[in-house]
Amino acid sequence: MSDHRSRVADPNERLDQVMALYLEKDRNGDSCHEIKRAYSAIHDCERIQREVERLVVEFPNNERILMANAVLQLEAGKRDKAQLSLDQLLSMPGAHPEAAILRSQLAVQEGNTARARKLLQQQIVLRPDYAELRETLAAVYYLEGKYAQARNALSAAGRLGASGWRIAYHEGLIREATQDWEGACQMYISATDQKPDFVQAMSRLVGLTEHQECRRVADRR
Repeated sequence: MSDHRSRVADPNERLDQVMALYLEKDRNGDSCHEIKRAYSAIHDCERIQREVERLVVEFPNNERILMANAVLQLEAGKRDKAQLSLDQLLSMPGAHPEAAILRSQLAVQEGNTARARKLLQQQIVLRPDYAELRETLAAVYYLEGKYAQARNALSAAGRLGASGWRIAYHEGLIREATQDWEGACQMYISATDQKPDFVQAMSRLVGLTEHQECRRVADRR
């Protein structure tokens, strides 16, 4: 890669070329597929990872490089490095909604819903039009048992253009948590009507058929 680096100075172009190799590996269905190109000494996914890490060192303020590094580190099972890269990105001025969503998901996995909520709320102030921020915030509120706030966040996400089947599914989870079996089944049915191959919604619906209210909803179809 030394010769290639000297010929290509633009960091985004270098990242694009490295990620093209990574995406080709992914399309081939291998977790560490051998990739060989005449211009590159990158032959495997570990070398791809190292090349992105090198880009981080060379261009520590490049948002795309930091985000790509976080994703690759996470896929490699290196959560600490992924979090470091995301935190570095989120400390930079401006809106970084995708980084906030991924970082909040990691925080939730650690049981730190308060941190996840704070990150998402901060980014919503900067990007109030970003529907997925509100969807993710709704999920955090749901985990905290704050169902009214979760509904409000979902409603806002829907107005901003979030997919109807996802909104219906998450509304179903909220209604199920409040033991509104009929309402939950209606939402899961709505989700599967919009997305027939939505396995999770179908599984929840099947699981609720033990409740008479849910069976009545299904019988009316």
